[in-house]
Amino acid sequence: MTVHKADASPPKEFFVNMITKDITIEDAILDLLDNSLDGARKVLYQKNGQKPVIDDYNGFEAHLHLDSNNFSIEDNCGGISISDAIDYAFHFGRRPDAPDGEYAIGVYGIGMKRAMFKMGRAIHIHSSNEKEAFTCDIDVDQWLAEPNNWEIELEDAALIKESGTIIKVSRLLDSVSEIYSDMTFINELTRIVARDYAVFLDKGFRIFINGEKVHGYKYAVKESDDFEPHRYSYEDEGVQVEILAGMTASPPDEIDPTEHGFVRTGAEYYGWFVLCNDRVVLAANKNGRTVWGNGGFPIWHPQFNGFTGMAIFHSTNPNALPWTTTKRDVDESSPIYRRAVAQMKRATKPWIEYTNQRKSDIDEAKRREASAKAISLFSVNRDSEFKLPKSPGRPKLATISYKRERDEVRNVAKALGNENMSYKNVGSKTFDYFVENELED
Repeated sequence: MTVHKADASPPKEFFVNMITKDITIEDAILDLLDNSLDGARKVLYQKNGQKPVIDDYNGFEAHLHLDSNNFSIEDNCGGISISDAIDYAFHFGRRPDAPDGEYAIGVYGIGMKRAMFKMGRAIHIHSSNEKEAFTCDIDVDQWLAEPNNWEIELEDAALIKESGTIIKVSRLLDSVSEIYSDMTFINELTRIVARDYAVFLDKGFRIFINGEKVHGYKYAVKESDDFEPHRYSYEDEGVQVEILAGMTASPPDEIDPTEHGFVRTGAEYYGWFVLCNDRVVLAANKNGRTVWGNGGFPIWHPQFNGFTGMAIFHSTNPNALPWTTTKRDVDESSPIYRRAVAQMKRATKPWIEYTNQRKSDIDEAKRREASAKAISLFSVNRDSEFKLPKSPGRPKLATISYKRERDEVRNVAKALGNENMSYKNVGSKTFDYFVENELED
């Protein structure tokens, strides 16, 4: 029998023009930030020995600059050795023999290349550790013109004063150039970085965008004798999972038109957050990717504003974590994640019940809520259950409806002291009058 062989090798255009379509320009920038953080983590592990999770990034920083002509990121996070650059950093996809990144956030071996190709056609890299340094210049169009040559040339270079990596991208794609010149995009990027890297920023890592320091989100919940946040930890197939939940702000007194669509102040903090190795991959979620409307669970309603939940996954093996290649979404098919959702539902139910019950005595509920003090979500006592005050049950109400001549109703309103009183209030006042004067105690 004749055996035929098909050529399954990928064309370069696949990596330059196709896989770049799977990510947004924000994703591309965050991929490069992830590499900086992984570099800082590697330095700290080598210096201090491995710890379960790094808790102090002081001294490490990354500077991003972007405008209509250029993009650059410069860090002091240890740099890339020449051997790692040759064997791993420029390889398309993570090689099976690549060293494990303990608690890393760079996972799939495509982030740096995909990010640079997403932006432009001229790439310059200068990386240095304490012993050696290299530079690399890639003309993407020229590289594409040599379909069978996959090698990328590295040249020895001078050491950088602070060991780290500089990446510059020029000859930006027209669409990218337009985006980078838009101040609205810069502001949105700053907001995303502040939210998604809040844990790292809180641990001392510093990020600057066009010279401005990014200040991370402060995730806080309220605590008092009446309000106790939720914190539950467990291990699942080698992954450490932690579920936190609590009241970030008081629920709305009533739902008005501005609160449909989550216009309410602070809404970007409400809902469920999912973190993998301290990186936010799903933020303020209010749909079925977490608990809302999932498997018969209530869908999100503006009534639930004020609730913040956080599911945190840590693993020495980043491939075990429930995230996608963009690191901006969860892998809902992950068994570890599906089991976590069950715990997230358990943490959410008390808030749903509370926001339903509090309507029976709004004033008392607001008084108790106002007395609760804000604390960091990460300082919540371990193994604590979500505790909320119990409101008295709603009284059983009946609706009374009847019609009378308009002039007659106006005369009654005038007798009650307000000729312009609404018909509804006239009925209520006359009922109260009858109860007070005609019914026995």
